[in-house]
Amino acid sequence: MGEPQDYDRKEILYRIGTFFLLVGVGLLIFFMMSEAEQNPIFSYFCWSMVLLIVGFLFRAQYKKALPPSGRFSILKKLKSKPKEEAKK
Repeated sequence: MGEPQDYDRKEILYRIGTFFLLVGVGLLIFFMMSEAEQNPIFSYFCWSMVLLIVGFLFRAQYKKALPPSGRFSILKKLKSKPKEEAKK
């Protein structure tokens, strides 16, 4: 009863960071709405900043490995041919 297959701790932190970012943006919007009503609630602003920073930190820990897109593959093949011909 250990960890599930394909379990990645950093991916979970990435998702939690996304959640914190969304909640932080929501609190920031609530703060702006309270500011528009001339009754600012600064605890919304403070919590939104804390959650945004923590969310960015969590998301920064996980870098997805991107497969090569294959763009410009023809140019790369053409560029590598002169080097091979020079060796012969």
